[in-house]
Amino acid sequence: MASNADSRTALGAIPGAVNTHVGHNPVAAFPAATGQENAPIALPSAKPTAKPASRKRKSTEDHAPVAPAVDLDEIDLEGAYIDENCDQVRRKINRLLDSGAMTKTAFAKEIGVSAKSLSGFLGAHGQVNGSGFAAYGAAWEFFKKREMAGIKLPVKKQKTSPDTAVSAAAGAGTTASATSAKAKAATAVDLSDIHLDGEDDDAVPVFDTCDEVRRKINAHLKKPGVTQAQFCRDLHAQLKGPSRPEKPFQGTQLTRFRNSKGPLSGAKSSIFYAAYVFFEKMRIKEGKPKSKHRLEMEKQWGRYGIDRSIDGNTSFICRVGTQPYMDKYGKITVY
Repeated sequence: MASNADSRTALGAIPGAVNTHVGHNPVAAFPAATGQENAPIALPSAKPTAKPASRKRKSTEDHAPVAPAVDLDEIDLEGAYIDENCDQVRRKINRLLDSGAMTKTAFAKEIGVSAKSLSGFLGAHGQVNGSGFAAYGAAWEFFKKREMAGIKLPVKKQKTSPDTAVSAAAGAGTTASATSAKAKAATAVDLSDIHLDGEDDDAVPVFDTCDEVRRKINAHLKKPGVTQAQFCRDLHAQLKGPSRPEKPFQGTQLTRFRNSKGPLSGAKSSIFYAAYVFFEKMRIKEGKPKSKHRLEMEKQWGRYGIDRSIDGNTSFICRVGTQPYMDKYGKITVY
């Protein structure tokens, strides 16, 4: 079945093992996990983001806020130590990408690594997981130079709608707490009039892969006025069964799911289920038809939807000489 190998993902690769050969030399002498947030890590002798000498990056580039003109190539980090762990660097990358200042492809090109290296690094989670990817050291250097030059990380641009502007003018004399409450209410999504079969027991059949839900989340978070904190509250509101957490989801939980990669990577997560329900209600409320992906998922999985008891870390027992593969719909086949 070798002809179909390129369209399938080997399950052995799904958990996101550290890649030590993608891109240029990985960060050297990475210490064992100690639980410390800022364990110093030596950079390799070769600068991970070396650029042609003819190119100069200024702080006035489109993706960076205006700051005093500084030649970033003049900042020498040779022999410096990486003072941020993998999760901290990933958070900065996600913040940059969420702001819309750069695309993932553009960022990979900017730091001089392959898109595969960047995706692999972002797909890992944990303080040390992903340290073997060239994107780790290169991204750290990218942000460190800007920090030293006084360039702050960009934030997601918020557009003020006419209704928000009117509310702001009318409430000029209100207290800060009242203003905060109004802002929170303005970004919340009211889906109370939409009910799905099985939602009272958190048993709505799911017909999206984890990767498809991640795509929807990323697009939703780029909408004007949408905040990650409010989105976490919106997701929490979709859970109705006895396993519903008492407190809303935390941003770290959402980030962990967003950084995973694979059709079923994160399928056991409540974030995944709640997000599917949220977007399905949004689709119905907006009167949109089912997507091509959705129709194919129904065909592949039948009336009960995907098997959420399986995820990217699930192990399978196979006969000698065979190996399980997962296709883009999350279906398992043994060859």
